[in-house]
Amino acid sequence: MGSTSMMYTMGMALDRAADGGHPVSILVEGSWVDGQIAAVDSMGVVLEGNDGDHTVIRVDRVAAVKVHAESPFRTSISRAPAAPEARPMPGPRTA
Repeated sequence: MGSTSMMYTMGMALDRAADGGHPVSILVEGSWVDGQIAAVDSMGVVLEGNDGDHTVIRVDRVAAVKVHAESPFRTSISRAPAAPEARPMPGPRTA
């Protein structure tokens, strides 16, 4: 079984959300800020809120990004059919 790894940064998450139009929650100084990304660059991000307001956040203050969309690295796990020779384990032996 092989394994792969890839670094998924907060900047990548913000770019992906902006490109896909996904809503986000951004953790800044212990508070979550929710919205749609209006603009993002290496210095900051502009979030549009649901009430018509907007918030400008410095990227270096971002502690976490939650993208409200399926992970791009999620792999589907298919169920393998039960083996025909499968049978229950025997119970404890009695003397």
